[in-house]
Amino acid sequence: MKLKLPWQIISCCSFLLLITYSANAQHVLNGKVRDEKNGALPGATVKIKGTSRGVATDVDGAFMLEIASPDEVLQISFMGYKTLEEAAGNRRTATFTLTVDEEQAKLQEVTVVGFGTQKKVSVTGSIATVSVKNLQQAATPSLSNALAGRLPGIITRQASGEPGSDQAQVFIRGLGTWVNRSPLILVDGVERSMNNINAQEIESFSILKDASATAVYGVRGANGVIVINTKKGEKGRPRVTLRSETAQLTSIRLPDYINAVEYAGLMNEGMKQVEQPPRWSEEDIQKFRDGSDPYLYPNVDWADIIMRKHTYQTINNLSVTGGSEIVRYYANVGYTDQNGIWKDDPANNYDTNERMKRYNYRSNVDINVAKELVLELGIGGIIQQGNFSSIGADALLDALRRTPPMAFTVKNPDGSPGGNPTSIGSNPWGLATQSGYSVHMHNTLQSTFSARWDLSGAVTPGLSVSGKFSYDYYSFAGINRHKQFAVKQYLGKDPVTGEDKYTVFREEQPLGYWVGNGSNRALYTEFMTNYARSFGKHAVTGMVLYNQRDYVNINAGTSIENLPFRRQGIAARAAYSYDDKYLVEFDMGYNGSENFPKGKRFGFFPSISAGWVPSGEKFWGENNVVNNLKIRGSYGQVGNDQIGRRFLFLTTVNTRTAQGYAFGESQQFWPGIDELQIGTPNVTWEVATKANIGLDLGMFNNKLVLQIDAFAEDRDGILLQRGVMPDAAGFMPASIPFGNLGKAKNRGIDGMLEIKNNVANGLFYSFRANVTYARNTVIENDEPPQRYAYQSAKGHPIDQPFGLIGLGFFKDQAEIDKSPRQTFQDIVRPGDIRYEDVNGDGVIDNFDRVPIGFPRTPEFMYGFGGTVAYKNFDVSIFFNGAARASLYLNGPSIFPFLKGQGSYNVLREFYDNRWTKENPDGAKYPAVTDDLNVNNYRQSTIYMKDASYLRLRNAEIAYTLPTALTQRAAISSLRIFINGLNLYTWDKIKVMDPESNDGVGSYPLQRSYNIGLQVNFK
Repeated sequence: MKLKLPWQIISCCSFLLLITYSANAQHVLNGKVRDEKNGALPGATVKIKGTSRGVATDVDGAFMLEIASPDEVLQISFMGYKTLEEAAGNRRTATFTLTVDEEQAKLQEVTVVGFGTQKKVSVTGSIATVSVKNLQQAATPSLSNALAGRLPGIITRQASGEPGSDQAQVFIRGLGTWVNRSPLILVDGVERSMNNINAQEIESFSILKDASATAVYGVRGANGVIVINTKKGEKGRPRVTLRSETAQLTSIRLPDYINAVEYAGLMNEGMKQVEQPPRWSEEDIQKFRDGSDPYLYPNVDWADIIMRKHTYQTINNLSVTGGSEIVRYYANVGYTDQNGIWKDDPANNYDTNERMKRYNYRSNVDINVAKELVLELGIGGIIQQGNFSSIGADALLDALRRTPPMAFTVKNPDGSPGGNPTSIGSNPWGLATQSGYSVHMHNTLQSTFSARWDLSGAVTPGLSVSGKFSYDYYSFAGINRHKQFAVKQYLGKDPVTGEDKYTVFREEQPLGYWVGNGSNRALYTEFMTNYARSFGKHAVTGMVLYNQRDYVNINAGTSIENLPFRRQGIAARAAYSYDDKYLVEFDMGYNGSENFPKGKRFGFFPSISAGWVPSGEKFWGENNVVNNLKIRGSYGQVGNDQIGRRFLFLTTVNTRTAQGYAFGESQQFWPGIDELQIGTPNVTWEVATKANIGLDLGMFNNKLVLQIDAFAEDRDGILLQRGVMPDAAGFMPASIPFGNLGKAKNRGIDGMLEIKNNVANGLFYSFRANVTYARNTVIENDEPPQRYAYQSAKGHPIDQPFGLIGLGFFKDQAEIDKSPRQTFQDIVRPGDIRYEDVNGDGVIDNFDRVPIGFPRTPEFMYGFGGTVAYKNFDVSIFFNGAARASLYLNGPSIFPFLKGQGSYNVLREFYDNRWTKENPDGAKYPAVTDDLNVNNYRQSTIYMKDASYLRLRNAEIAYTLPTALTQRAAISSLRIFINGLNLYTWDKIKVMDPESNDGVGSYPLQRSYNIGLQVNFK
């Protein structure tokens, strides 16, 4: 039978249970833990002080905790934040805000070093970093273009703005060699390009500059190292970020050529200069001026015909990150689209303008398969498609330089491209729009798998092991659909029939078809053991690593080039610090490659560094305005095995194209054999011996930070082809042996100053300045003895230009007669360049050439700027500049009539500043003649320009919408920004960009006006 309890008994028992529960738990507190920016802190510890009762916050920073008494004290802690203690009280809900523990953060802050990270307080090498936020202010598809002036020790130069080919040259502490000067670039620890990844994917960007920082890279460390780490997953609920920006691009300094009226007058002026009758009558020139006969007397602005003044680009990224204690993930997809400056022909059913479209994917997943074991998987995919004119941007720019405004009309009356018999196929409009197109596809796969095992519990505290394997694959496929357009010269109308008359020089051809492809793959393997442990005030760290790389050019043109490029070695680091005040570190790399002879393939590259932190001493005092002062120094050796040639220790012969001979009565032909490469049995790598002394200073609780370094480098073993080999030795030019005989030195200083402060009323301001000065000198280059010591490259910078010293222009024949004889051409006239007789022999010749100006790469680079933020508004501005660099104008359009009358276009820069009898004193360039002027068209100080500049590199204004508005749409923050790149330049050249290569300019750099938004979803 069922037992029935009366309701009174049930109620009584329930009441007793409630009394019992209340005795043990007054109430349940529902709380949230936030940081200073109201962000959730998942994994924070919330406990009752003095008890074992406690919980951890969930992915939203929320928790529930039973409170037994209002007098109990809550103790809330999270790594890197100050522990918060508050009375529990009778609250049922509460939000707790933790503040950053500045002192602890300083001690725990880490810096990226070779093959890992290290506590910043213990770093003794020379390392510089830049925030990703600063890189994002430059709306550019190529990351290298965002670096100018941003870091101490970096020197950059961007010579072109062409989509897909606009990367800047990047050097760390200038040049130490005349072979390969590029730094080693590592993305997630693997050798990769930095110009095809988006700034939004990056977690940290660092450069390693001295021997202490780079010795672990051995034969790859001499030119410095750039270390880029991409973002990792963060614990918490999924957080989605969208950043989208679109820019209008405007070309900086398009070429400005003279018109047909001016050109015809210049031709006549050149004829008059050589005492010849004029080429054009006043009636002819009037027809050019009034356009009354545009087909026979054309006046064409070719730059305006084929070049756009404005174009566009867009950069978009969407990322998600989140995870738990077990799995954390980060993924980003990006789309970049940049258009070129060439105009299209609407009649074409294909696009001839340049356009670069890039699709990026990046994913990093970390999995804790056990508490001590973490697996990491990184995948990167880059698909880049480029659309181009079939002949390329360089050929189009060359056509502009070579085609005068009067050469022919753009289009004949029948619509065909204009032409003439001396310039068949050179019509710039025809080349830009009627010559077909090409498409290039670049596909890159990057994959990295790694594992880290903490052996602190299993073996000894502080010990861990890790391994890494990466597989990268790159492929290229190109299609070129080139065609030849018809070339006709319009002769006017037939006087009898009235029909247009033409001379046909070339018939139009159909689109051709050419396919090209290439591919390569790289394998990288790494095994590492790390140890880091503190014993009271003593701290010891160590690292031992083995790595190897195998790179294969799959589509190599020869069997030799198809052989794998292999490199392997070991690296080690040992560091000791006492009380974070006395620091010493030893680093080494022992590695080599197959590119050198057996028994000489490996080299040892050691370094030692030390540091002292006076601010940690007792005598310093806790209230000193200088809260941090570190003095550090390093000395060591690193190598550079990128010598430009493979297997130089082997001797090779030519059996295919060598000189042959005929023998016998029948004169039968027998192929001969030539020497090609004379083996150099002792060929080896370059060795850089580096010394560095640095100072790190922090004042007013690091509101002011100063970092300054002085460095010295001596580079030995630079590979060069023997220069002292006499012709009598019988070597063909290509077979002259090589040797590691070159020597150079490099000295300089770099530094950074940063000021930042938060004011109580919500105002934040910051200022940052960087400076780099690097001066190199050639010590030995194996050049033959020079007749005059001043013509030796020794003792001068690498890439030092040589030329004549221009003293001005001859005013009249009397001045010519009393001046030293100039031997470059038979007749020298008034208006020609007058050169200095350096050796005083009364003759101007090539023995009067001397070092002039500076090399093209700047010796001095700097940047400065700052940010002001008030509540939801922020404004940033950044300048960068360079000095001690020279640029030389030369070639078509600055040398008029280089191939005779009417050949080549002419820049207005020359036209407005040339010597004439009416303007003998204010001229910058010589008088024009009718043909090639050998005396005037040679490198001299007349064409040398100071390439120093100051550029307003970036400016940005932004507004972040109030949280009260965005939360309703499940948005944690929404920031709208407007920024610009390359906004204004102060320089002395004007006619072309000061970062351009020597010549008369290339594809122009772009000024961007960019608008975008960044949305962080909850």
